[in-house]
Amino acid sequence: MSFYPFNPNLVGQNQQSDAGILIDRCHPAHYRIVSGLAAVANHYVVSVDMKVGAYALANTSPGDGAAHSVVATRTAVDTADTAGTLTITGTDLAGNTITETINVGADGVAVATTRAFATVTSIVGAGWVIDAVEGNEDKIVVGFGDLLGLPDLLPHNTVMMAALNNVREPVAPAVTVSTTVLALNTVDLNSALVDAQPVDIYYVV
Repeated sequence: MSFYPFNPNLVGQNQQSDAGILIDRCHPAHYRIVSGLAAVANHYVVSVDMKVGAYALANTSPGDGAAHSVVATRTAVDTADTAGTLTITGTDLAGNTITETINVGADGVAVATTRAFATVTSIVGAGWVIDAVEGNEDKIVVGFGDLLGLPDLLPHNTVMMAALNNVREPVAPAVTVSTTVLALNTVDLNSALVDAQPVDIYYVV
């Protein structure tokens, strides 16, 4: 026999306080990424010339079942080009289509999305202009970072702790929350993620 999954979002789940006031029940949640992956700078787009248009994707998901930030890094070739923007389209942990546009950074500067992408379906460049000096295209790589998406909409930071490889993080993770956009509920551990090591996040819903 199995139980139907518990739904903490059902309304009317109150409990009576010692003051006789009805208060909302809260529920602990444990989100585990069984085998996390370290950030990979060129996971989605290997080093290619910058351009206006769609980039060929080497992969369409991080590979660990989690949602991660998407990170782009430009390398200037001779005189720097006008970098422009990248528009990333994909899905969140619930399978909803999400999109975010980022400004490409200066030479060697990694720029990350604020949304966590479970999949990436397209990366499109716009506004890029080759330099008028040597006329050599800058290079770009796009991968994923350590920022992880949570599977719940949170009204405020209720993350109690995080653990990497079954060891509690001594420093609390950086957390962002949103009650309307799932992909903006994110956790960034103080430690860098390591391949094949589990990540555990404990929070209240």
